[in-house]
Amino acid sequence: MGKSILGMLWDKISGRKSSSIATAREATGTTGRTGTAGTTGRTGTTGTTGTKGATGIPEATATSVTTTETKAAPTPTPAREAVANVQPLLEPAESINRVDQLRADIAANAAFFHVFETGEAATTPAGMICSSHADVASETGYIRLANGKPGAASRGATDGYSIRLPDIIEAAASGKHIAVSIIARAAAGNDTSRFALAYSTNEVGNSGWRWFKAGVAWSVHTMEYDVPIMRKGNSDFVGILVEDEAHPATEFYYLAITIS
Repeated sequence: MGKSILGMLWDKISGRKSSSIATAREATGTTGRTGTAGTTGRTGTTGTTGTKGATGIPEATATSVTTTETKAAPTPTPAREAVANVQPLLEPAESINRVDQLRADIAANAAFFHVFETGEAATTPAGMICSSHADVASETGYIRLANGKPGAASRGATDGYSIRLPDIIEAAASGKHIAVSIIARAAAGNDTSRFALAYSTNEVGNSGWRWFKAGVAWSVHTMEYDVPIMRKGNSDFVGILVEDEAHPATEFYYLAITIS
């Protein structure tokens, strides 16, 4: 009659075992291949997540490494060496202003000198214009003369800007050779101007007017004269004459007289 009751029971039991085994295999084998990779059994986990490929072999797990670029510290720039601010030594002639150098030159052996900014012992004749000024570059004072009198006399105190010499100079110059040096220039805005000097004994003669041509820059102009021997002495004078109002004015800074 077919299988016995015992056989049927055996087949039923065998079928359940096969199904259980297959299910277990599916649960273990499949999960282990597609789940999280583990080393403690196919279904275990470690802390590292991975993915298996189609063959079931785990692919290499990439470890994320953050690389921080370290820039080299900049090389310190050597401090610049301190440079001493040393001014070059100047030659004596360069260490002072030009006009002061001219003054020093004519005053070196002078028996008498006159600074025009003070106007000491000087008179200005009627009609002549005399104005005082200061030189910005040299910080010195000077005068400007204009509108001289044509045909002015060179005798007596002269008809020009007149400087009376001290009695001691009059006596020292008597019968001697003198040189009158003056620092002058054409008035600002003019290339040239003309002026004259005269030495008067106011007693035994005079030099007459000696004419000079002044330029833009300060320069020295010198006249020489052999002074007659004095008799009683009546004061000596140096006169300065400039051209009339139709001509440029002249500026004067310093005058000196040497006696030899």
